[in-house]
Amino acid sequence: MFKQMSEEEVKQLIADCLAEKRRAQHKLFKQFYGTAFAVCMRYAKGEEEAQDMLNEGFIKVFANLQKFQNKPEGSFEGWLKRVVVNAAIDYQRRYKTLVQMTDYEDVLESELPTIAQNDAIAKMSADEIILLIQKLPPMTRSVFNLYVFEGLPHAEIAKILDMKEGTSHWHLNFARAKLKEMLSNK
Repeated sequence: MFKQMSEEEVKQLIADCLAEKRRAQHKLFKQFYGTAFAVCMRYAKGEEEAQDMLNEGFIKVFANLQKFQNKPEGSFEGWLKRVVVNAAIDYQRRYKTLVQMTDYEDVLESELPTIAQNDAIAKMSADEIILLIQKLPPMTRSVFNLYVFEGLPHAEIAKILDMKEGTSHWHLNFARAKLKEMLSNK
């Protein structure tokens, strides 16, 4: 595991990458691999697909480093995560793993009490939680990730995934219900 880099070290590393110094590019990749892979695992069906998303994400990161360098605010890690999320969604679109659904108003409700859900989650590792998320249908998984992990509002999610805002709400509620169901079976 790499030590945390200061903002100045990251800026210098980016400058070296833009100067096409291969060692700097390799170091940047290795420094942020874990962060980017964790993002991809949330959007992918499994490790192989996550690796493909990761590779496409880093291609976009390196192709757009100049844009980050010219940006006065924000951390590099936050910018990188956003690029990787967009690459993961682009990957899903390209390989048509996102299944569009029509508007749904009814929300599935689970019988599992909240206390039992929280207890089940507390006993799980991060890897086990990611595996549960990966079992969600692709579109539902994307909406869940964008809302829960990226903190995006439904209006923005709807725009990104080319759906109605109500459909985004439905997918989030469906994801919650499916995850509750999976937790109750644990």
